[in-house]
Amino acid sequence: MPETSHPAISRLQRPLRALVVLVLSASVLWAAIGTIHWPIVGDAPLLHYVAFLIDHGKAPYRQIIEMDAPGTYALEWTAIHLLGPGPLAWRFADFLLIAACWLSMVSITWQEDWLAGFFGGAMFALIHFRDGPTHTGQRDLMMTAMLLLGCAALFYAFRNKSTKLPTDPGTTPSPYLLTLFGLFLGMATIVKPSGLFFAAAFAVLLWTHLHKLAQPKLPAFTAAILGFLIPLAITAAYLQHEHALAALFTTMHGLAAYHASLGRPSMLALIIGSFPSVLLAVAIPALPVFFAKKPWQTWQGQFLLAGVFLGCASYILQGKGFPYHRYPTEAFLLLLIGTLIFPLLQRTAWVRNFALLTILGALFLAPVSASIARHFDWHDQEFNRSLASNLTALGPNLQNQIQCFDNTAGCINTLYNLQIVQATGYLYDCYAFQSKPSPYQDRYRQDFLATVQQAAPRILVVTDQDCFTMNRSFTRLDRWPQFLTFVAQNYTLTTQYTPPHTIGWWRHPSPPFSYRIYLRKTK
Repeated sequence: MPETSHPAISRLQRPLRALVVLVLSASVLWAAIGTIHWPIVGDAPLLHYVAFLIDHGKAPYRQIIEMDAPGTYALEWTAIHLLGPGPLAWRFADFLLIAACWLSMVSITWQEDWLAGFFGGAMFALIHFRDGPTHTGQRDLMMTAMLLLGCAALFYAFRNKSTKLPTDPGTTPSPYLLTLFGLFLGMATIVKPSGLFFAAAFAVLLWTHLHKLAQPKLPAFTAAILGFLIPLAITAAYLQHEHALAALFTTMHGLAAYHASLGRPSMLALIIGSFPSVLLAVAIPALPVFFAKKPWQTWQGQFLLAGVFLGCASYILQGKGFPYHRYPTEAFLLLLIGTLIFPLLQRTAWVRNFALLTILGALFLAPVSASIARHFDWHDQEFNRSLASNLTALGPNLQNQIQCFDNTAGCINTLYNLQIVQATGYLYDCYAFQSKPSPYQDRYRQDFLATVQQAAPRILVVTDQDCFTMNRSFTRLDRWPQFLTFVAQNYTLTTQYTPPHTIGWWRHPSPPFSYRIYLRKTK
C-alpha cells in the first residue's frame, strides 16, 4: 500500500514540529548559558600554549615538541587572535564550531526538510556539551565541522539540479562550490590525518554520482582537488619557512606513532565503544525506519552513512576510547536520523510510529543532556591559583626559567595564564614516564633531559599526573631513574601542594592533582 497523507495527521505534525523546535532550542540555550563560564582545561591549554609560543618565535615540531596536526594550531591561533586568549573567548570559539556544524546540517537538508538538519545540529550540540569542559574545542570537533561544511558546499553545488541532471547532461555543478568542498576537506585533513579517509570516500561517492548523471568528471575533480590542496600547500609553505617541515614528518613517524601505541583499550572495547551508547534512545527506534527507507540507495544517504562508518573507523584507529573521538560518528548519525524521521510525520505508514518514538527519545535525551552539562563543577581552579601564587613569589623574571613535568594537570595552563615562556619546547612528560619500554622512549628521554640540562631552568614544576590513567602519585617518577638523579644533583624540593577538593571536570569527580616545585641549587 502506498504511503499517503491524512488531513488529521497533517494537523498534528505542525504542533509536533513546533514542540521539537521549542524543546531542542530551549535545551541548547539552557546548556549554553550554564556552561559559558567553563575554564580552559584538558588539552586546550596545551594547544593555546603552542599558539602562544608561536607568537614568541618558536617553530612547531622543531622547537615545540608536540604531536598535533598543524591545522589544529592554525585554528587555535586564529580563534585566540580573533576572539581573545581567555576562557570566555574559547567558550565562544567552541560555540562557533557547534554553529558551523548546525548550520551545515540545516543547509544539507534545506531542500527536503530543514527540521532534519535542525534536529541533528541541536542534538549534536547537546551531546558535545554533556561531555564536559575538557572536550571544549577538541580537534575531532574541528574536523567534524570542516567535514560538514564541505558536505554542505557539495550538496549545494547540486541543489535544484539533482532531478534535472539525469535528463540534462549539459547542466554542471558550480566549480566554485566544488573548490570550497575540497578546501574544507583539506582543512579537515590538516586538523586530523583521519580526515584524509573521509576525503577519499567522499571523492569516490562524488565520482559515482557524476558517472550516474553522465557528467564530465575532470572539471569537477580539478576544482575539488585544487581546493583540497590549498590548505596543504599553505601549511607546507609555512612549515618550510620555519624550517620545520622535516620535523613534522619526524614527529608523525616517531612521537605520534609512539603515542598511538599507548593507553589502548582492547579491540573489542574500541569496536563496542565506537558507537555512542548515549544515542541508543534515538538510534534503536530509528532502526526500522532505516531499513524501510534504505538511505544507502540515495546519494545524500551514502554520504551520511560513509560519515558514520568512517567516524567509527577513526575512533577505533585512534585507539584511545575518548568520547570526543566519536564526534564525526555522532554528527553524521544524528543528521542521518533526522533525514529519515521527519519526512515520515505526514505519512500514515507503520514506520511513522517509529519516527514518533525516535522524536520522543530525542525530547527526553535533550533536556537530560543539558542538565548533565550544567552540573559539571567548573569552579575548581585551586591548582592553577596556588601554583601561580607560588611561582610569582619566586621573582619577577620568570621567562625561560621554568620547566613543567606534567601532562594536563595545570602547569602549562598556569604558564599560559601568566604569559611565561617555558625553558624548553617539551610541553608534557607523558612519554618519558610510561611503564611500557620502547626504543623511542629511550631516545625521547635522552633528548628531553639533554634539552633541559642545556636550558638549565631555575625552577622545575613536577606533578603527580600519570598519563592515560586516573592515578595520582609521584612514584611515577621512579620509572625514569636518570631524571631522579638529575633532579637530586641539581635541585632542591621547596614546595609540595595538594588542593583540598576533588576535580569536577569529568562526569565523576576525581582526586585533585598535586605538584612539587624544585629550585636549582646555587653553586
